Amino acid sequence: MPEVLPGGSPQARGLAIGTVAAELLRLDPSGDRVARVVRDTLDQLLDGRRSGRWSYSELHKTEKTYMGTLIEINLHREFEFADGDVTDYRIADIDVDCKFSQDIGGWEFGPELVGHLALVVWASDQDSAWRAGLVRAKSGALRESRNRDAKRKLTREGVDQIRWLWAGHPGLAPNQLLHMSAAQRDRVFHARGRTRTRHGQARLLQLCRELQGVILRRTTIETVGWGLDDPMKRMRSNGGAREMLRPEGLLVLGHQDSDPAVAAALSLPVPDKGQFVVCRVVPSENSAGAEIEGARWRRATPDDPVVPAPIVPR
Repeated sequence: MPEVLPGGSPQARGLAIGTVAAELLRLDPSGDRVARVVRDTLDQLLDGRRSGRWSYSELHKTEKTYMGTLIEINLHREFEFADGDVTDYRIADIDVDCKFSQDIGGWEFGPELVGHLALVVWASDQDSAWRAGLVRAKSGALRESRNRDAKRKLTREGVDQIRWLWAGHPGLAPNQLLHMSAAQRDRVFHARGRTRTRHGQARLLQLCRELQGVILRRTTIETVGWGLDDPMKRMRSNGGAREMLRPEGLLVLGHQDSDPAVAAALSLPVPDKGQFVVCRVVPSENSAGAEIEGARWRRATPDDPVVPAPIVPR
């Protein structure tokens, strides 16, 4: 008996893919919203603030399985899709399911999804990359072999039929701890203070020493400061990294007060809310750099002597 597909004629089904693609591109022209959901979901699953974990390889098998559910839930919340009849979503009045896999072609489709559209999502934290596209689960696109839940994966031809969206997106925000050198990461996570709380503060201080001149993301800070009540507070003044690293010539700049202007004047990336950037500075011999406390300061070179950093006005 021939397979009966939802959506009418082949022409109508082709139009349906185009309609859903157009709606997704209208909601997220650049792909930044989907990329942020994928990045945040990976961070949510790692739960670095409570666990100190920074790599997908550290997750248990059951947690990795849950990634697909979280992606589906978080995209649902981000875009406020309606519920589908037999699928996760209803987009532009068309049923669409959501599938996630760590492998291109690894998505699995149950019997109830045959004939329906799917938004397939792939991501690699190691490569700071993601892809998402639309495909219809149908004969020829699905393998004949089934797992014990009667689910099937796409054939090679099925993968070729995916209509990829947001192909020009630059990728995921990098997992900073994953992409540090092993030596840097060891120095950060093996930093020790005299008490458990001071262990967390010591790790944050070492993070600032290791990753200078780049934006430190909230997730990075919270993962390194795991076990602390408020890791972000430990980056600021009043006994935090900003105060403790000043004798080493390091400025710890955030998103408030004069910090963004100082960061820009030093040709550093300017932090947004929940971000910091660290830089060693020395007095400037000319007008280059940033004016702080009535004097000019520039970024230090490795050959410059260590000079205590100035206090940025607040």
